[in-house]
Amino acid sequence: MPFREALEHMIAVTYGVTYDAVVTHFPPYEAMLEEIVAFVARSVPESTAPRATRVLDVACGIGNVSLRLAQEGYSVVGIDGVKHLVEIAREKSSPRGTNLTFQHLDIARDPVPGAGNFDVLVSMHTLYWHPNPTALLDACRRALKPGGRAIFLTYERPAGLATFREVQTAEGLGAAVRSLRWLLPTMTFEFFRESEHRYLSATEFHETLGRGGFEVLEARQTFLSGLSRLAWCRAK
Repeated sequence: MPFREALEHMIAVTYGVTYDAVVTHFPPYEAMLEEIVAFVARSVPESTAPRATRVLDVACGIGNVSLRLAQEGYSVVGIDGVKHLVEIAREKSSPRGTNLTFQHLDIARDPVPGAGNFDVLVSMHTLYWHPNPTALLDACRRALKPGGRAIFLTYERPAGLATFREVQTAEGLGAAVRSLRWLLPTMTFEFFRESEHRYLSATEFHETLGRGGFEVLEARQTFLSGLSRLAWCRAK
């Protein structure tokens, strides 16, 4: 493994291992998870049993989103290109039911078992770092059933001291101080990570999704005073 690739791998694993401590009981993160859960629920007919709904979690990391969706009863497959993160996700999910599995693969590069049969897809903050966003979106579209729904989240701007000030203005000093729990490790991670960071405005985000074969049905800003953008889409 080339040195740069090995370094990127080590940084990703280090951040992934500490991620639970960062986001567990962190209200802005938990609120974002609940937004995702709500959009998944809106993506399928009310008469459809959760277990009959197949959800693909792209770049699942240590599996937080997958685990939360599995709690709702959905049949969830989490995938990630970093093997060690997948192993952690499997360990976390081992006491759970049979409606959750994790697989080691990069959707932009590797075949996805069951592609074309997923009802809903979630991609949380993958577009801003993935080296091949075009291939990523093409593969996401192929993974879904015709007309399937997708929830994409991406960062509009870097996490930094400006975010601290934005949270302080919107929610007060206490909330801003609490946000440092996520901001400080994330800023450190981004400083050492050498991959390209792709921050998208609303227009750029929607145009990128459109070129990838997705129609944006609803969009909003979320997480830490709008640091992240969320788009609920339909596969064309």
